[in-house]
Amino acid sequence: MATIPAMLSLINDMDRLTTAISPYYHSYNWPMSRQLALGKPERSISPLVGKDGFQVSMDVAHFKPSELTVKVVDNSIVVEGKHEEREDDHGYISRHFLRRYTLPKGYDANKVMSSLSSDGVLTVMAPKPQLEDKSNERHIQIQQTGPAHLNVKDNTEEKKK
Repeated sequence: MATIPAMLSLINDMDRLTTAISPYYHSYNWPMSRQLALGKPERSISPLVGKDGFQVSMDVAHFKPSELTVKVVDNSIVVEGKHEEREDDHGYISRHFLRRYTLPKGYDANKVMSSLSSDGVLTVMAPKPQLEDKSNERHIQIQQTGPAHLNVKDNTEEKKK
């Protein structure tokens, strides 16, 4: 009876090893050509928040510009790519992906922009929010005029007359 738990543990370990190297295991690190055949975007860079603001880039070379959408929903950016079944080197394939990125606190969803490079890299960005000036300081513009009148009459002299 004492060997049954050891045998079950050994079977469990072997099962995990077999699953990890299986081509059907979902977290297996597929070669890029296989990822493309499965309809996954080739590369997606994690969102970056830097000195210029929020930015995320992804390879969407297998999609036409008309098959891509970028939209803002509440405080999230939603990127979607979808094309119907079409023929490629290996047969027929249809692709679809959907990615959602939450904008960092303080970023304005109305200022989100996107660009698609000629080699198929989609970049979505939002400019860094302006720091609010919490002081009560306000700059007053100096208006330039003609010559100043230096002979200003004293109001007390006018009252005596």
